[in-house]
Amino acid sequence: MRRTQMIILSASILSVVGCGAAGAGGGEPITIKFFKKEACENPTPMGYNCRFDIQVASANIGASMYNNVPMGFFYFDKETGKWAMRPPF
Repeated sequence: MRRTQMIILSASILSVVGCGAAGAGGGEPITIKFFKKEACENPTPMGYNCRFDIQVASANIGASMYNNVPMGFFYFDKETGKWAMRPPF
């Protein structure tokens, strides 16, 4: 179960941060310099609540805001068939 949670969390963070989150669009490149999953609570109807440490490097202000996000809710989107992170703000 923990391996599945790690895979879900990593894929979600990469998709949120690396694919145009917060106005990143096709502008400045975004690099994840550091990522460490800390813990996930038991799943709820909202999804998984996971804590993590992440460092994002980018000239894009919107992408760099993820450096201050310590946790997130991750859920399976039935419409797209992919894992997603609920917006932290």
